[in-house]
Amino acid sequence: MGTTPKVRILVINPNTSTHMTEALKPVLEDLKMPSVEYSFFTSPTPGIPSINSPEDAAESAKSCLPLLVPLLPHHDAFLVACYSQHPLVTQLKRECKRLIRAATSGSDGHGARKYVTGIFEASVLASLAVTDDAEDDGFGIVSTGKVWEKALKTAVEEFLGEAGNGNGDAKKPSRFYGCETTGLNASELHDLPAEQVRGKMMEATKRVLKRGQYQHEAGETTSSGSASRVKAICLGCAGMVGLENAVRQACIEELGPEAAKEVSIVDGVKAGVALLCSLARTGF
Repeated sequence: MGTTPKVRILVINPNTSTHMTEALKPVLEDLKMPSVEYSFFTSPTPGIPSINSPEDAAESAKSCLPLLVPLLPHHDAFLVACYSQHPLVTQLKRECKRLIRAATSGSDGHGARKYVTGIFEASVLASLAVTDDAEDDGFGIVSTGKVWEKALKTAVEEFLGEAGNGNGDAKKPSRFYGCETTGLNASELHDLPAEQVRGKMMEATKRVLKRGQYQHEAGETTSSGSASRVKAICLGCAGMVGLENAVRQACIEELGPEAAKEVSIVDGVKAGVALLCSLARTGF
């Protein structure tokens, strides 16, 4: 029997920070997925050095897309490593469709599929998978600058089909408990003193947990006396790789050690690779 080909994933950093791209490599190596072959792309300069708003994301897509299109035939899947509703996700899906149509004209199309996701989309799907809808458990996001609080709320609502339709229909409460931010931009996560970054991450995490907080029934207690319906917290920036421990410590301090164990910390980069590899292997 022949060896199964590796899934070739291109990890795309749409900002110009090579430091951020390099920081992603050990995270993916730690996944120990020998069936995956990684390549990395960093936005060319001049470009956007730190994506600090949806407008920056749109500009970064303009810089990256022309250089990415020629790379599409050489990879099976593409991960946009920016925690936003990044235009490259939709744009690359469109370009992949064009490529596939051209390649499969007059054939059965076997093996022609390509897959695209962003770390935002992958983290939301992973959060839904690890939380209990029947208990009204849900997820929150810890991100960088304050602009993302509204932008990511809108992005989640649109992704989950929860955006208001204006007809006044009642709907089930969202499983998204909101986004809290550190006040730091993506580059500052690496440039500022580690303890300062850690403190900001912990403060934002505790605010997210409070959004889903409720008091236990009489006779039921935790070490903090309260609990939270937030059972998954997404790292809302690719530059937050390696900061899981700060989030975990904040969960312990806010909820107590036992309740903190119920909270999953979702790294969108890891979630994205896992999703893309699964899609490519199953051929969906």
